[in-house]
Amino acid sequence: MTDFAPIAKCALLAGAALILPLPLMAAQAQTPAAATAEVGTGQISGIVTNANGNLVAGATVRVEGSTIVETTGPDGRFALRGVPAGQRQVTIRYFGAEDLTRTVTVTAGQDTEVAVALGEQAREDGEIVVTVSRPIAESEAAALQLQRSSTSLVSVLAADSIGRFPDQNIAASLARLPGIAVQRDQGQDRFVSLRGARTSWTTVSFDGINVISPAGRETRFDTIPATIASRVAVRKAVTADLTGEAVAGQVDIRTRSAFDYPGFKAALDLGMGFSELGGGRQYNFAGHISQRFFDDTIGILVSASRFEVDMVTDNFEADPWEIAPEDQLPGREDRVWAREFEHKLYRLTRSNTAFSGKIDWRPDADNEIFLSSVHTEFRDDELRNNYIFDFDQNAVSTNDTRPQSQARRTGYADIRTGNTPLQGTLFGIEIDSSLNSLSTRQRIFTNTLGGNHQLDEWGVSWRLNYTRAQDDQRHPFTSAWVSPSDRTLRPSLIYDFTDPSNNKVTLFTTVADEENNYSLGNRRDIISTTELNFVNFVRLNRRDQTDAYTARLDFDRNITLFGQDTKIQFGGQYNKRTKESNRTAIEVRAAELNAAGIPLPRQDDISTDEQTRVGIPMTYSFRYHDSQLGSDLLDSYIDAGAFRIQPNTTENNFYRVTEEIFAGYLMGTMFFENGNVVAGVRAERVDNTGAANGFINGVRTPLTASSGNTLFFPSVHINYDASDEIKLRLSLNTGAARPDYDLLRPNLTIDDELQTISGGNPFAVPEKAVGIDAYLEWYMANRGFLSVGVYYKKIRDVLFGFTQPFGNTDFDEGGFERSTYLITTEVNGGEGEIKGIELAYSQPFGDILASIGAPEWIQGFGFQGNITINDSTATTPDGRQVQLPDASDLNYNASLYYEQYGLSLRASWQYRSDYLFGLGTEAQGGDGFWQSVGRLDISARYAVSPQFELFFDGTNLLDEPGRRYRGIPIRVLEYEKFGARFMAGARVNF
Repeated sequence: MTDFAPIAKCALLAGAALILPLPLMAAQAQTPAAATAEVGTGQISGIVTNANGNLVAGATVRVEGSTIVETTGPDGRFALRGVPAGQRQVTIRYFGAEDLTRTVTVTAGQDTEVAVALGEQAREDGEIVVTVSRPIAESEAAALQLQRSSTSLVSVLAADSIGRFPDQNIAASLARLPGIAVQRDQGQDRFVSLRGARTSWTTVSFDGINVISPAGRETRFDTIPATIASRVAVRKAVTADLTGEAVAGQVDIRTRSAFDYPGFKAALDLGMGFSELGGGRQYNFAGHISQRFFDDTIGILVSASRFEVDMVTDNFEADPWEIAPEDQLPGREDRVWAREFEHKLYRLTRSNTAFSGKIDWRPDADNEIFLSSVHTEFRDDELRNNYIFDFDQNAVSTNDTRPQSQARRTGYADIRTGNTPLQGTLFGIEIDSSLNSLSTRQRIFTNTLGGNHQLDEWGVSWRLNYTRAQDDQRHPFTSAWVSPSDRTLRPSLIYDFTDPSNNKVTLFTTVADEENNYSLGNRRDIISTTELNFVNFVRLNRRDQTDAYTARLDFDRNITLFGQDTKIQFGGQYNKRTKESNRTAIEVRAAELNAAGIPLPRQDDISTDEQTRVGIPMTYSFRYHDSQLGSDLLDSYIDAGAFRIQPNTTENNFYRVTEEIFAGYLMGTMFFENGNVVAGVRAERVDNTGAANGFINGVRTPLTASSGNTLFFPSVHINYDASDEIKLRLSLNTGAARPDYDLLRPNLTIDDELQTISGGNPFAVPEKAVGIDAYLEWYMANRGFLSVGVYYKKIRDVLFGFTQPFGNTDFDEGGFERSTYLITTEVNGGEGEIKGIELAYSQPFGDILASIGAPEWIQGFGFQGNITINDSTATTPDGRQVQLPDASDLNYNASLYYEQYGLSLRASWQYRSDYLFGLGTEAQGGDGFWQSVGRLDISARYAVSPQFELFFDGTNLLDEPGRRYRGIPIRVLEYEKFGARFMAGARVNF
């Protein structure tokens, strides 16, 4: 494959251009009248607006009696080329509005301009007028029209829809679409799973350019505020002109432009609120302003947003679980014990900040050049009190026959004491505590220079993009503390895990007699700030940075092929992405402080008297710590020279991975009177190189590795209009998900004595998929919508954590056949599949209720809902059949809304069933799952005037917890509560 690479790099970029003349020649040979027909053709172009003057995107414009059809862009414009001269009927269709037909006289070789306004009442000049009074229903109609006019399977969120739920980020907005489930972190929507696929199998793009997330392949959507988008399209079946690096699909975020509006535009949102748990404040600011200049040839738009929330999260965890080696009594294989139990009490401040700007130059209707820039930052500042009760510390086997005076049994995993995995008493248990002040920032800075040009019969578009993604950890400090070694100075406890929503430990003093027989002393109701011994302070500074460069060039031309109007598209793309990870850690230990003659600290030195804000039942109290006190104390130690640079942290964690992609594609869209067919193929050559520090027999050794692959992605999409209301879609598609950068790093630890290898896997190959989708979409005349779809994906080379023979000879040397060693890492497993059914229904009931004579006030009700029933399996490297990670069997969303007289109300419920997050052995208690979760949100709006609106949002009203478990739900791994959140404010539009 290495010898093929230079040829592939050149061929892929030029391949489409070399292939293109063949269909052009074939078209001319098979339809000799085509060239003659073009002599008598002209062009119809224009703009579509509604009665309010807003530009209409996604409307279909068709020349009657032909297959010439186009879709209006975000600026409301369209251009119909190759229209035969003479009088022609042009029909404009938009979901929820009556079809509008205009008569246009076409002159050969000329462009005829048409202005069209959609609506419900005829003006004297023949245009149609509409009054928008139900914004939820109208924004839904806008989204459905974009979906209807798409030539591939897509779900859309329109700008007015984003924000009409209490949505702070893109993930929360996407959760309302069919087939999408979100994963949350401390109650905040973060990752997206599309139709049961892994979260890393869905890519994100800004205005069509794929963007690497600060987290790598797995996109964190909470870094992207919803306010920067004018619309979001979820492409569930990608076409050949889109990158092939997606198994599940692509989320394309289209940012705003000044040409999205007919003139000056300004909008401002201001909101304030609070979190129920802990009473922390939250606020939101978002605004954008745009204007056109120089006879509407230059447009400038800038936007900014800021969201911040102070919150408290309550957490308990029992982890890990095990079939305890200390338990040697009959029936041990049926008993799974928790080795640790802990409380994590969080105080957090989270924020999203975004700035974006775009300048467009459109000197005429055939040319556009633009420069856009988006900067987003997600920041998480966290104070965490963590108390771990180490159940198996100092535990002894039940086979140990020594007297208690020597064995000093604690009771762990010993059913002879009456203990069970869910209830029991333990003596002299060590507490491991951490008091941390953490600060993380995730940034995306993406910049695109691009152009769109119409050069006679050829359309040309080009893009140059630079994106920097950063994941920073700048922790003021972490600190570790531990109980004294004297067990009588440690607590004894009674644990009770019988209630999954209230696992608890009750603390007592520890009493020991002369033979070390332990018993419970007095009840303890606090972990004091003086009882734990100091271990260390650490200040970590880490940055993972990805720099990505993209160059893209696309061509298109309309031709007549086999007697049908056909658009041929071809192009090439080059990507270069480099991710580098660096970190340093300053550490203060007892050894450094003793050497400097500085007394060891106590937790009391960094603690405050701030009242604790805990919502879950706890049997003991504690004191909060303060970030400034801890930082100042650590600074004083550093100033005194009582510190060290933590050894090996920088060297062991450094890596640099570079990815180069050369891609080319050829695609054709053939139009028929009742639909179209889109077919194409994309080829991508990927070369990876990586550098990291590994260890060979304990000696740090710089290691490099390289790998590459060439993949082809064919696709066919058939769209058939069975009637004016029914659209049928059939799609055959392919895709691949590349291994994440931290997996491709060659940070291998090689042990020739044990013949083992661990670390990354620079030779992992992409996970590949072939899929089929079949959908029926019913766009009802009464503005209702129903879709029924089935999907199936066959997947191979699924990645799982596993141990298997290395198999690569790059590191064989000097008689060491390391290719035969066992490597423990993520490896490509067997095959898998995802299949399911997806249903969606939305209906504003106004027309239906009016037709039966219902009073006007009741006609404002409407409904939106969807359900996805999913089934997935995958084969692990050892042949076990498991559910695909991140895949819930059932997802659904339901919303009931009311809009009338300027009032807009909506209540929504989201639900997803249990899903796998990690594999586990029988000895570990089985696989790990996130438990099912539902969430109730409400929103209310009142339009005081067309320019001024009041709003109120409430999220997580039922305070649904986040729960993880091991094997069975009673075996809780994690339980978190976040509380409800509320926000109210005002919106101004000009």
